[in-house]
Amino acid sequence: MNIAPRIKDAAETAVNTLMREIKGVKAVVIATEDGLELAARAENTAQVARMSAIASSLAALGAVAGVESGLGQCENVAIETDSGHILMLQARHAEIDLIVSVVAGKEAVIGQVLYFSKLATLALQRA
Repeated sequence: MNIAPRIKDAAETAVNTLMREIKGVKAVVIATEDGLELAARAENTAQVARMSAIASSLAALGAVAGVESGLGQCENVAIETDSGHILMLQARHAEIDLIVSVVAGKEAVIGQVLYFSKLATLALQRA
């Protein structure tokens, strides 16, 4: 798969922005829908490959759920755990569809995580 350098650069910028702007973020991974990692930062680098694969699977499930329920395309998937949150957002670029995954601890404000993550997806879509 050949991904334009401007899209890779936008992914790196988005990862850095999310890590800087959101208190409590533990990992950010931007990957293609088939799980190819474009950019990532994590406290535990072993998380990165797993997050790309998980995001790909959950995005596919979200897409099926949205269509089957008659609600349309899945925009994001949010998971709340006893230790924090995982948000996965679709970034539909004209050339390639990407998934932005953000793992945040319990101290993160979920609204802030969603806000900055949506800004990142918009930037990726315009890259």
